[in-house]
Amino acid sequence: MLVKIGVKDLQAGMYVVDTGLSWLEHPYLFNQEGEVRSQGMARDILAAGYTEVFIDDERGDFARTRGGSGGMPQESLAEMLARGPAVRSLPAVPLAEELAVAKAVYEDCLHIAHDLLREVEAGGRVDIDASQHMVDDVISSAVRNADALLALCKLRRHDAYTFSHGVNVSVLAVAFGTSLGLGAVGLRELGLAGLFHDLGKTGIPDAILNKPGRLSAREFEQVKAHPRLGRELLDGQGLAESVLRGVAEHHEKWGGNGYPQGLAGEAVHPWGRIIGVADVFDALTSRRVYKEGVLPTRALGVLYSMRERDYPPGLVERFIKFMGPYPVGSFVRLTGGEHAFVRGSNPARPLFPELLVAFDAAMRPTPWRVVPAVSDVKGPSAIVQALDPAEYGIDPLQYLGEAGR
Repeated sequence: MLVKIGVKDLQAGMYVVDTGLSWLEHPYLFNQEGEVRSQGMARDILAAGYTEVFIDDERGDFARTRGGSGGMPQESLAEMLARGPAVRSLPAVPLAEELAVAKAVYEDCLHIAHDLLREVEAGGRVDIDASQHMVDDVISSAVRNADALLALCKLRRHDAYTFSHGVNVSVLAVAFGTSLGLGAVGLRELGLAGLFHDLGKTGIPDAILNKPGRLSAREFEQVKAHPRLGRELLDGQGLAESVLRGVAEHHEKWGGNGYPQGLAGEAVHPWGRIIGVADVFDALTSRRVYKEGVLPTRALGVLYSMRERDYPPGLVERFIKFMGPYPVGSFVRLTGGEHAFVRGSNPARPLFPELLVAFDAAMRPTPWRVVPAVSDVKGPSAIVQALDPAEYGIDPLQYLGEAGR
């Protein structure tokens, strides 16, 4: 499993993993994948200014000489998912029914976010009223069936990451907030903070925002200012202080190694913590100018390795349980060889969602059939691998929308 450690703790034989996290937000993260060949190499990485690294504690000589666990016994992601209470209630309406409504809501959100950013870039003011109406529509859809908007924000492919990212973070934060039991006021604040969280990047040159390689120290200082700049753009427009703090603190970390203020622990506002988790998940799973997104299952694994260092105890675990290791719309291969789409979450047992089987082992279309959540991990309908539907030229939304009619 992935483990996030400080570079000062890196040892020869450890296997470094490239998580897909962007240089833009994590310039001090060493992510050149491969085994650390010597202690001298570990010292060179530290001397180069890197401070953090993700390792796979089941790979490399360091793990093999310590019984395959890297000497770091930890609860696995699967073990965490198998225990504890569910955090999501059953949807009020079927997925296929809500998808039709959610598509219109999501498209409206993208238009509003696009206009909002263009207006701010031109020196205008943020349209708070339009933003609040947008978030209210997101809340209504999330309450009816959170999976519909979640599937849309992760399955629709957009080249314009700049404004789709704000919408996606707003959707993820609101949907997660409903599972945490937040009321209407809290959900609206959270949704607005998610929508506005990167507003301050309008003051950063595109050459920096789209840079594929590591940022220089001076460039990163500019990037680190964007949460503060975002708050300044929103000051004096009647927004709640909690919204402003969510924007200003979404890059602060539980362990105090975030920015721009270096806040730690309970000093970080709850909205900042939630937006931070949603921000990382969407950034990892979204297509960018300089990289493709990773599968949600891998993104959740990265987040899980950041728990308690970057986020408070329990927050990441609850987010993963809410999303499920195979979010709705995931394309998966089953133990029997068939291929299916995840059609419905299973709050009580996240590892066993409801499936829509659509292809055989050779990827030939078969008559669709819905397979209830399975309990036998060795049964023919258990999931063995998550796949990228884009590699097969498949649009999961087509199947999810039509299968329930």
